[in-house]
Amino acid sequence: MNNKNSHKIYILDAILFIFFWMIIWWGLMIWKQNAVLSTLLEKHESKYTKFWAIDEILENEYYDEDVLSGSKADMVEWALVWYVGAIDDPHTVYLREEDNTELMNELQDDAGFAGIWAVIEKQENYVVISEVLKKSPAARAWLLPLDRIYMVEDQTLEDLTAQEVVQLIRWEKWTEVNLFIEREWKKWEENKRFLVTIVREDVSIPSVTSEVIEKNGKNLLYIEVSIISNKTTALLLEEVREALESSGKIDGIILDLRWNSWGYLEEAVKLLGHFFPRDTLLVKSKYKAYEDIDHVSKWRWELWNYPIVILVDQLTASAGEIIALKFQEEWKTIIWMQTFGKWSIQAVEDFKDGSSLKYTVWKWYSPNDVNIDKEWITPDIEVERDYEKYKEDWTDNQLEAAKEELLKLIE
Repeated sequence: MNNKNSHKIYILDAILFIFFWMIIWWGLMIWKQNAVLSTLLEKHESKYTKFWAIDEILENEYYDEDVLSGSKADMVEWALVWYVGAIDDPHTVYLREEDNTELMNELQDDAGFAGIWAVIEKQENYVVISEVLKKSPAARAWLLPLDRIYMVEDQTLEDLTAQEVVQLIRWEKWTEVNLFIEREWKKWEENKRFLVTIVREDVSIPSVTSEVIEKNGKNLLYIEVSIISNKTTALLLEEVREALESSGKIDGIILDLRWNSWGYLEEAVKLLGHFFPRDTLLVKSKYKAYEDIDHVSKWRWELWNYPIVILVDQLTASAGEIIALKFQEEWKTIIWMQTFGKWSIQAVEDFKDGSSLKYTVWKWYSPNDVNIDKEWITPDIEVERDYEKYKEDWTDNQLEAAKEELLKLIE
């Protein structure tokens, strides 16, 4: 009986001992967490002292309380816009709810929107049409690259960004938009101005188009890739298959990545995998918070043996640059005109009120450890766009030069 009681005492002592040290450990953890929290609060208080001081002054002394109260939400939103915007990175932005819809619609190849489907860029007091997509409302209205839009409806454009002009042009489908166009042609003594009325449509345009060009007895497959979306590789392979069926053979490929400023990394890797042997290192992703990743070819490389020329320009960015630089490092191609220089990728943090934070989370590096973010791909051969020739007879001198270079590679 005494032995049993003795065992019970030993067990009770052990339980009390463990419980005592658990309390000590728990207390230390709470103390440590409080110390860390206190340090963070002190750091944040010192960083945002001026912000809170201004807020307190306005709360206590600003005369019109109703105006201040009604403006509070916008004050916070615009403070966040400018706070994030002060980072020296144009791809890291805070998007208010009304600005966030555009981002959510990007890169969805089968989700059109109501608009005219032309690519524009801002220049001085007007915007310039840099590309008119095939079979689009803009194309049917005979709008041309290099046309200037100087007014939308009754709104002049000198104080607007390109994105704000886009928002003016887009609206509900089947509605009309009036564009005031200025067109410069060499045969005219002065620029011609005219009004174009276009019906907005939900347009879904494939990211890949192609044609077989016969030149000097050779079949050159010209492939235009306007965006690296989640369907681009499949569409490109389908274009190659149809070209082979219709022409019998392909002697070389021109891959046109001009105006290609959007794209998925995964799709760029997938597309490259059909041009390079399996397990070839294609691009590297380097992170701050995660392990780096090497992206290698995992697909059939049935397009490896074709001579290839790549067309790029100052609007080629992101996934398009990944593709172009990989080809350039393999010395399989000629690159035309310097590119945009975006080799970073952004993550998006969505908030319940519909706003979001888009921020740079990693950067891409070529197999040779080259990162061209905020720089550009330097072309092997530079061919400036001959706008005068294009205005005269729509001749694309860069494409013509690409054909000549491809014929040299074929021979």
